[in-house]
Amino acid sequence: MTSEGAERKTFRLSAQLSVEFTVGLGGMTCEWMPKFPRRLSFEEVEAYRAARDEMSQRLANLLGGAVLTVEAGTGKKVVHEPEE
Repeated sequence: MTSEGAERKTFRLSAQLSVEFTVGLGGMTCEWMPKFPRRLSFEEVEAYRAARDEMSQRLANLLGGAVLTVEAGTGKKVVHEPEE
């Protein structure tokens, strides 16, 4: 995503794994480093969720509207409302 005003942040999930989120008017993307793993440890999943939720909140604030996150596999839904 290269939209103007996009925010980018890298989160270290473990010693071996990082994920970089980019949020902008076009939405949100993430890139895994070194690559998307086959499995995540419990700690990596929790760290990923915290990172995803932080960036989803930033996206809601940027857009000025709610952002819905639905987690694949679990179906868990989180709505992020823009902060004032």
